[in-house]
Amino acid sequence: MKGVEQVAKRKKIAAGDRFGQLTVMAPLRDERGRRKWRCRCDCGRITEVYQSNLTSGRTKSCGCLGERLRRQHVDLTGRRFGKVVALAPTDKRLNGSVVWHCVCDCGTHFETSERNLVRGFTTHCGCSRKKRKKVWKKDLTGRRFGELTVLEPTSRRTKTGSIYWRCRCSCGKTCEVSENALVHGRTISCGHVRQQIRESVHDQLHFIDNTCVEALIRKIRSDNTTGHTGVYRKKNGRYCAKITFQGKTHYLGTYDNLEEAVAARKRGEESYHQPFLEAYYHQNAPKSSE
Repeated sequence: MKGVEQVAKRKKIAAGDRFGQLTVMAPLRDERGRRKWRCRCDCGRITEVYQSNLTSGRTKSCGCLGERLRRQHVDLTGRRFGKVVALAPTDKRLNGSVVWHCVCDCGTHFETSERNLVRGFTTHCGCSRKKRKKVWKKDLTGRRFGELTVLEPTSRRTKTGSIYWRCRCSCGKTCEVSENALVHGRTISCGHVRQQIRESVHDQLHFIDNTCVEALIRKIRSDNTTGHTGVYRKKNGRYCAKITFQGKTHYLGTYDNLEEAVAARKRGEESYHQPFLEAYYHQNAPKSSE
């Protein structure tokens, strides 16, 4: 009980109490009614601090203490970090870290933060990256990849450093393709082959009233997790049934077990798909010769 009483007493604040470098002056309330205190810092500034921050020790000054701590830095003068030598600290700060004036082995002077140097994020002025951009591993000039013939390298690079090559497609168009996409077969034309395949597939399908007949009778997709088309399991463990017809998705309900959801999907097929398919097959049935 004594410990509880002592904690309660410590939470009571009065004018003149000190918390770190702060001296309490007068009580305040914010717009939500929470208790704050007007305090004077040892540096002379007046600041307002929430009572909970004072009693917990989270706030010990007006902010000048943190500023002084941030000004303190490790002396990196003359130290080498890769191709970089730290020359002298500046008055600049980057996220609280001291910014140093440095020189690279290539002769370039630049500035970077102490954090970037110490943690190995900065090991050159950028010259190494520039040199890498000028060099490519393979000369693909004249080589053919699918419908594409490589003409020349460009100055463009992907995020991973792969070169973009200017190519001429068999259709006559020119395009720029990354080296990775070429050598791994991901790009084999300017795009016209993909369009031809898409049109060819479309010509083989039968669309009536915005509905693909083949889609209604196709097999279960490979990514189906329940083994039943139009039935999937939700995160809460229940099963949802739905059916898509003529561009619209109809939700058939959510059920506690798979069997009920499958039955609902079956009823949906009988209501939406079956009449449509029967009409289609009747209309396109081969006529018997008399």
